[in-house]
Amino acid sequence: MSPDAGDVAAPHAAFLPPPEPPAAKRKPGWRSLLVFVLWLVAGGVIGALAAWTGIGLHRLSGAWLPPVSAGIAVVAGLLMLWPHIVLHEAGHAVAGLARGMRPIAFGVGPLRWDRGESGWRFRRGNGIAGISGFAALLPVGERGLSRGDQALFLSGGPLANLLTAAVAFALAWVAADSRWLASVLFGTAAGALLLGLVNLLPFHSQGWRSDGRGLLDLLRGSPDAALQQRLNQVMALTMAGVRPRDWPDTLLPEPPPIASSPTPMLAANVHLLRLSWAMDRGDDATAAGSARQLTAAYHDLPVAFRPHLATALAGHAARNLRDAEVLAAWRPLCEGGITDLSFIRAWLDAELAVLTGAADAGAAIAAARALLPLAPDPVTMRLLGEYLDALSGRLPTHRAN
Repeated sequence: MSPDAGDVAAPHAAFLPPPEPPAAKRKPGWRSLLVFVLWLVAGGVIGALAAWTGIGLHRLSGAWLPPVSAGIAVVAGLLMLWPHIVLHEAGHAVAGLARGMRPIAFGVGPLRWDRGESGWRFRRGNGIAGISGFAALLPVGERGLSRGDQALFLSGGPLANLLTAAVAFALAWVAADSRWLASVLFGTAAGALLLGLVNLLPFHSQGWRSDGRGLLDLLRGSPDAALQQRLNQVMALTMAGVRPRDWPDTLLPEPPPIASSPTPMLAANVHLLRLSWAMDRGDDATAAGSARQLTAAYHDLPVAFRPHLATALAGHAARNLRDAEVLAAWRPLCEGGITDLSFIRAWLDAELAVLTGAADAGAAIAAARALLPLAPDPVTMRLLGEYLDALSGRLPTHRAN
């Protein structure tokens, strides 16, 4: 259970996790009925469109299209959805690798592949609301930084789907003598085409930007695109082994207010980088400013992103505030995450054990040190190693030995 604000020293109460927002009031009965009727109407429209599509396919078969069965094509399109998502993320990966970017994680549904300094590992995570998969690749040094590099990376997923659609459609004509096979191939082509085109539309989904939105921002040179480019430059330095305190002052973007930002995720990432920069420089005042912004915005950010935010704020509580109660309040919120955070959670457990004088603090430090190779970049591994060394130095001599 998180401590009450009154249990924490006044200067640190602002860094406690914010309370859950009040639950939405239940809709009146007539509204629920209206929603139900609207769903019925929508279902009828979708059914009519499906029937119209089937009639259209039947009339076009053998002329503009290979002879296909609408039913088989629809089933094939649905069954191929997840393979299309895998191909989509593979397209991003191939495009990013071609521009020299470093892959750190992939995810499809609940499946995850994470890369640490010790290599790749597979694990099962939770689904991510708003997206069905992701490919996390980061620029390294000067590679993968240009607008062209980023545009190619964003285009890689949709292009993979569109290429799949073209190949499957061509094969459907080749297999025209087999109506069943032609129908399967046509459904595969239609599903890939739909996924590719939808991802090229510019929209946000529960805080995440579509590929089309990112491409549009790059094309227009929008403030969001410029901010993302600055973030990419900072991350490229990190992947190249440059620790936060050595990032150029002119490179780190000015932190926009998260609450008033049209893209809260981008603003939050700026504050996260600024928090890392300030913590590594020992600048408590700057770190506190970003920590307050991130704390206040916690419930406004995507659920899957919150564990990453919680680990950063728990780290601030451990390193800057040296407050066991604030750290203990954030620690349960660190579970989960888009990428593997187990090595950070182990470090936080060690920090909490030392702050509270736990008898097993030495064992907690050793357990955290054993997980350091899971870190995705050399800088994170080095910093956590330094933190653990400092913790070992704070142990009583008999316990440290």
